[in-house]
Amino acid sequence: MKISDLKLLDQVIEEQREDAEFRDEWDRMAFARDVANRMLRYRTEHGLSQRDLAAIVGLAQPQITRLENADHQPSFDTLAKLSRATGLEFHFEIARAGVVLVDA
Repeated sequence: MKISDLKLLDQVIEEQREDAEFRDEWDRMAFARDVANRMLRYRTEHGLSQRDLAAIVGLAQPQITRLENADHQPSFDTLAKLSRATGLEFHFEIARAGVVLVDA
């Protein structure tokens, strides 16, 4: 297979959104992905490795990996640690659709 034959991630996701089970899980994990994107942006803008960020925040490096992979919803305690250590702010709403990150 040639690299030119590969689909972009957005194309694959859009195709998968036709599947109700995938769509439900994708929507359920939106908050975790938003947190992961903010963490990754902060880390790269500050030239930090995952290990560096873990030390600053007071977490283990594998926890940073799991957060950046959006493998699970972050806890309130974890969000508080991230915010205290980095200045990142997380504003969210909890509604029938789940947890949604909102702009401040």
